[in-house]
Amino acid sequence: MENFTNAVLIPENLPEVEPETFTGLNRKYLIVLFVRILIIFLLLAGGMTAYIIFAEQTPSWSILIPIAAAVLLIIIFISVVTWLGFPKKGYLVREKDVSFQRGLITYMVTSVPLNRIQHVEVNQGILAKMLGLSSVNIYTAGGTSSDLSIPGLTENEALKLKAFLSGKISGHE
Repeated sequence: MENFTNAVLIPENLPEVEPETFTGLNRKYLIVLFVRILIIFLLLAGGMTAYIIFAEQTPSWSILIPIAAAVLLIIIFISVVTWLGFPKKGYLVREKDVSFQRGLITYMVTSVPLNRIQHVEVNQGILAKMLGLSSVNIYTAGGTSSDLSIPGLTENEALKLKAFLSGKISGHE
């Protein structure tokens, strides 16, 4: 019978990791992000307008102006975070895994080992299709939603990435 071991690893003894250069997303993807923000703004503005039109008693300006200012500040904040955070988004494909990084306020790197990938798909929304962009969704075992999604790729990049990952998981490469 084999003895089970689970030794403690001291952080100072872990191997050094060289910083990797992530490939940035296509700049056209910023258009997709800002259109989403515009849609949110229009929905909030439409809701506020509908409330004013259909309210039994017209709300006073002392209530409407702070609400409108708050909505505008939130939209500006989201826009600035989106703009400043965009250069932080990127993907990295290595021989054993694929990673995606994002985040300005909170930084996150998600990595999926190639030997755990079950399925890869390429998706395009309406606006992304008009801009020639795609997303690659990577699925591992045990889930119905993608474990890793890489948006903002050109159609060619997305198809090449899908072909590479599909080749790796089928054992042809």
